[in-house]
Order: sequence, then C-alpha cells, then structure tokens
Amino acid sequence: MARQVQVTKNGTSAVLALAQWFERQKRVLPWRSEPTLYRVWVSEIMLQQTQVVTVRPFFERFMERFPTVEALAGAGEDAVVEAWAGLGYYSRARNLHRGARAIVEAGGFPQTREAWLEVPGVGPYTAGAIASIALGKPEPILDGNVERVLSRVLMLGRGPRFKLRLWRWAGLLVRLAHRSGASPSVFNQALMELGALVCSPKSPDCASCPVATHCMARQNGVQEQYPPKKPPKQWIALEEQRHVWLDTATRRWLIEKQPQGRWRAGLWDFLEEAPGAGMARRLGEVVTRHVVTRHKITRTTQIWALSRSACADALGAHAQSESRRWVDSNDLGVAGSSAYKRTSQAVLELVR
Repeated sequence: MARQVQVTKNGTSAVLALAQWFERQKRVLPWRSEPTLYRVWVSEIMLQQTQVVTVRPFFERFMERFPTVEALAGAGEDAVVEAWAGLGYYSRARNLHRGARAIVEAGGFPQTREAWLEVPGVGPYTAGAIASIALGKPEPILDGNVERVLSRVLMLGRGPRFKLRLWRWAGLLVRLAHRSGASPSVFNQALMELGALVCSPKSPDCASCPVATHCMARQNGVQEQYPPKKPPKQWIALEEQRHVWLDTATRRWLIEKQPQGRWRAGLWDFLEEAPGAGMARRLGEVVTRHVVTRHKITRTTQIWALSRSACADALGAHAQSESRRWVDSNDLGVAGSSAYKRTSQAVLELVR
C-alpha cells in the first residue's frame, strides 16, 4: 500500500512525461494513422506473438483485400487463411473471420472491454488494447513489453501473484494518466513503445528513458535482472513425414489441403502418403526443422519423380479436387504454412 501511495503521489509527472515522449518519438505505423475499431482489432490480432516488422506488410495487404469488417465477414474462410499465409498461428485468422461475422450479425462493434472479451480470439490484453486505443477507455493492457517496463519501474519480482499485481498496476496507472489529462490510447501505446524501443530485455537505454528517474530497478542498478527469468521452456519433439509427387517435365507437384481438426487446417502441404509401387522413382529426401510454440519439429520429405502414366492418372484424378491440386513448384502464392514453404525451398535446391 505504501508503494501505491508513493507512486500515485509522484506518478502524475511520470505518466505525463511518458505520454509526451510517445507523441514525439512514436513510430509511424499503418494502424496508428487511422485507429478505427476495425483496424485496431485486426492489428492487435496480428501482433499477438508476432513482431511489428513482420506484421506491417501483412496488415497493409490484408486491409487492401478486406477494407471493412463487412468485407471480411463476407469472405470465405479459405480466402482469409490465404491472405494470412506466412504470418503463422492460423487460428488467429479463423478467429478473426468468426469474429467479423459475429460483429456484422450483432449490427456493430462491441463498445466495452467486457463485450470485446466475447469476440473469438480476444483475451484480456487484446480487449484492453482495443478499448483504450480505439475507444479511449482507461482500460489496462499487459503484454511482454509492458510487463518488462512495469517490473523494472516498480521492481516487482516473480511470484504466485506476479501477473495479477502487474495487471493491478497497469490499471492504476492508466486511470491516473486519464485523470491527469493523458488519453488512455496514448498512455498505453507509450508503455508498449517504451518497452519495444528503449526498455529492451538486454542493455536498456536508460539515458533515453522518459521515466528513468522513477525506475526503482535503475536506482538500484539491477535493470537487467527484472523481470526475473521464466523457467526454461519445456520442448516437445515431433517428427513428420511428407512426400513430394513431382512431374519433372512441367515442374509441378501435387499438394493437399489440411482438413479441419488437424494442425495447419485449411493450409496446403505436401502429401503424407508415398506414390504406389511402380508409379515413381525416388530422387532423394530433405530434412528440415521447424519451431512452433512449444514444438520442435523434424520433417523428412521424400521426393518422387512420377512416371508419365502416373502423372496423367494423378492429374486426371485431382484436376478438379477441392482438397488436392497441382501447382507450379515456383508458385509463391500458395496458402501454405511456413513449414511447407521452407520444405519447398529445400526440395527445389535438391532437384534444380
């Protein structure tokens, strides 16, 4: 309680200094230029577990293809997943699509943090970000950048109630900023920007920090010790097997769409089964490695050169199939996972 009283007493100058710093130093980002509910929502979903530099071009292309929530709701799921291809974590695209349809059916966007929590794919952080940035409500946010800033400024260590304490402080500070004349949109974005640009995990630039004089970790010379490190991630090892059915004459190969209920559902990939006996000649194999959340995946892909008759039979069987199709091996527009694209490059290097 004593710390809260002290921070509240001295915090007005700190939150205003942070807001003013943000107005001077903020990055120019496409979702900031026009912070509508739709654009902020899409950007926050894309930014989940993904860096700004990666999201930016995807966001701009996505907005060109689906400029309004009505356009997104009216599209098919395959089109949405295709537009998302390469960004990863494809459940986000499907949740965004479901959310758009729910919003259109409801007749408009949610107007409160609590209502946004009912939208598929929206959790406490995303709901707070949308409510504060697009609606100007004094709602807290807590992502990795904000966690690091608050942990250092308040010198909060990990413990059973670590996240709960951070959420409470985030709420206290955004309300203080609001009462002091700084908009919740500016203050919350300033917290995130400070963590992204100045208060970095290693070697924070304290000399450039607008709240350095209020930072308890800096005062004690222990900035890099906060927040304390998390326990090591427990990895899950997985092995995958794929087969490339290759028409060497046309440089096309056969791919299949992953069914619902499977990992990478809705995305295209190489086949799981090998060609039948006598259909093809084995050219070799490539081994690629991929990391997805807590999984370390080793993928072994065998490459098969189909015979002329096998190519004709396979082409006829799958010419009009919705689940399988022939594509040019250099086609970069396929809505495939990062694993498919990395495997494609390795295969092309082998058969070139």
